[in-house]
Amino acid sequence: MPRMRARSVCADTARRPGRRVTLSARGRISDNPDVDSLLPLTDGIVTLRRQHPEDLELHLRAVDEEQMRWLWEPGHRELYEAMTSRERRAHQLRHLHASHDSFGPGPKWSWSVDLADARYVAYVDCDLANDHVPAGAANISYVCSPQYRGRGYISRAVRLVCDFLRQQTGAQEAHILVDLENVASLRVAETVGAIEVETFVNEHGRTTVRHVVQL
Repeated sequence: MPRMRARSVCADTARRPGRRVTLSARGRISDNPDVDSLLPLTDGIVTLRRQHPEDLELHLRAVDEEQMRWLWEPGHRELYEAMTSRERRAHQLRHLHASHDSFGPGPKWSWSVDLADARYVAYVDCDLANDHVPAGAANISYVCSPQYRGRGYISRAVRLVCDFLRQQTGAQEAHILVDLENVASLRVAETVGAIEVETFVNEHGRTTVRHVVQL
């Protein structure tokens, strides 16, 4: 997947019982937990699991105009569209392998979002080493497959990610960075109770709204 801009949503939610660990200076979980101890994350409707190369076909189908417009870095769309179908598959497969293999101590965790009767309806990640947020804070990014948008699955997924951050890391804040023209994501941020703290122009000249959730 081409590199995503820092665009994210997150929601406050009640703390659940769980093991809490500390972070190293670079945002990694310092006691190197077993990967299985970080999974699964579920609320009974959506389940977050480690990404897998077998997600490739659904991962490819999730790429559309909305994803490229709001999440991709400038220039990446043109590079992707210039690729052959075979090159796109190889490119996305490398992304899935990297995401799968790096899952564990952090500082970034990426999940595929499943339903009971459907796999890979969305993608969500949290990043404790994101340049767009202060040290010690997390950025949460997400993208929903086109046919599953507007059903509340992303809000459920990011609530689980916030639970993960509370239980497994020392992060104190989760940041939401939304393009001012991205009405759907602004609506999500408002719906989940994130607090708008500033509006600024990012390095690409886009007006961006920052929301913060205290963890």
